Amino acid sequence: MEYLSPMKSGILFIILTIGLGIYSPVRANANQISQNQQYLYQQRKPLNQPSTSQKLWESFRQQQDQYRLQQQQRLEQFRLQDQIRQQQNVPMGMDQLRQQQRQQMDTMKLQQQLQR
Repeated sequence: MEYLSPMKSGILFIILTIGLGIYSPVRANANQISQNQQYLYQQRKPLNQPSTSQKLWESFRQQQDQYRLQQQQRLEQFRLQDQIRQQQNVPMGMDQLRQQQRQQMDTMKLQQQLQR
């Protein structure tokens, strides 16, 4: 019975030591996370301004869209030219003139689509 009292105080001391040991690293880690968040907040750019990489990506996508439209225009031009040749036996000079007119019309239509 006499050894029960020191044993209780020893167990209580061990429990408190373990509890403080577990709590302290977590608390220190939380402080570090808070400091990191403050640093990141200060370094962050305003969200309404696109970054350089976003601008480059948008420029690249726009160039790709224009290239695709040009390719589509050329394919349509060749298709129409071939279709006209098959339907009519028009001399080559008239065929080229019609083809240029169609190309100009197609170009105007595609430019209007790009502007929308």
